[in-house]
Amino acid sequence: MTAQRTSDTGSASVTAGIYVYGIVRAEVPVPDDLPTVGGTDLQLVRSGPLAALVSEVDLDRPLGLRDDLLAHEGVLDAVAADSTVLPLRFGGVVQDLAAVRNELLAGNQDDFESILAELDGLVEFTLHGSYLDQIHLREIVGDDPEIRGLREELQGVPEDSGHAARVRLGELVSAAVERKRELTVGAAVAALSPHSAATSVREVSGQDDALSVALLVDRDRIEDFQRAVDELGEDFAGRVRLRLLGPLAPYDFLPED
Repeated sequence: MTAQRTSDTGSASVTAGIYVYGIVRAEVPVPDDLPTVGGTDLQLVRSGPLAALVSEVDLDRPLGLRDDLLAHEGVLDAVAADSTVLPLRFGGVVQDLAAVRNELLAGNQDDFESILAELDGLVEFTLHGSYLDQIHLREIVGDDPEIRGLREELQGVPEDSGHAARVRLGELVSAAVERKRELTVGAAVAALSPHSAATSVREVSGQDDALSVALLVDRDRIEDFQRAVDELGEDFAGRVRLRLLGPLAPYDFLPED
């Protein structure tokens, strides 16, 4: 879901626009004193049963600074802690408040209401995990005779020699790490799926990264979910360090445009 950025009306340059964070129901309270994109007050612009979370932003400067992204996420996550919110993608700016009401809200009312109904009472948590002390690599070497043999073969060999063996070793280790991750992710999803409405597995890239999973959780079941995460951490003790973030706006569970 995106809002369009507009910086020209066709006849005169526009120096200010309305930054849109997300869509909520019209009765949702607006948190006070939150940092915003543009530094102006957070507002709720209503149209029928819906409202948009917005703030005024100066278009003379580019969006995309780290503080802008943090402000965007901070507003959405603060609202999501107590209310259902449909987050829009970072960087959405429309011309004025009338455009928010008439084009964004009224023009998409049925779609927005449908998505809010699907997300009602749900928040996102993200679970990240990393392998401790490269234990997964040691397990791989111990379990795979070919990897172990190639490592022994290459010990003491100059870096500019044994190219084919090094390439083969790298391929084997990469594939084994991916299989190890699949098992780790599978165990996490199996343990937490009974306590969540949906899961979304994210790709990870670092060699020590074990997992990154987004989970959609009923706000009334957060304590049970967190308890399940604690139990998973005990199961992973000594192998995988877990880090849980949330509650967050449901960024990973929006319909495709």
